[in-house]
Amino acid sequence: MYKVQQSSKIFDHLMNGKIINKYKINNSAEFVENEMFLEIMNNLADYTNQWRMNGFDFVVEPSYLFIRERTSDRNDLKTDITMKVCVLLLLIGKYLTENNYKLSKITDTSGGLAIADIEAIMGMPDCLEILKKSKLNTDLHAAIKTALVDRNIMLEKPGSKSYLLSDSGKAFYEEVIANYQNVSEEYS
Repeated sequence: MYKVQQSSKIFDHLMNGKIINKYKINNSAEFVENEMFLEIMNNLADYTNQWRMNGFDFVVEPSYLFIRERTSDRNDLKTDITMKVCVLLLLIGKYLTENNYKLSKITDTSGGLAIADIEAIMGMPDCLEILKKSKLNTDLHAAIKTALVDRNIMLEKPGSKSYLLSDSGKAFYEEVIANYQNVSEEYS
């Protein structure tokens, strides 16, 4: 049986465009199971029915879930926010690659994308132009906070002002990189 108080929290979370990941970061900066994810998985039929009755697609992946407005065209899933997320993840990926960092810098709790890293990304050639053309805030930290952290694509490590990819962030990042590699291969 679902928990009413938890269900209300889940509703608010999803309606505000946030993703619910299987794991979250606790106050000790460790990944722990997310009680909202567990609540949904324990009552999946109820939650799926609730969102479908309200006109949403309830997207459930093994390590994260979210809602989206039901569309008639399944191929038309590129939204303004999706494109902004892609641009930000590509900029972060470019920074990691150019500085010989491993992906674990943004996936392992001992790492994190720090303020100094964000400032270094801002210093990369063409970064400001890319942000402007993507209609993103030229304050990269604010753009990352709004598009990635506030949606739980990246999680903030408590007390450190640094960010890690969440479960959904890892999946999104892998998809962006795969798409970028496919496009690069087409043009080579």
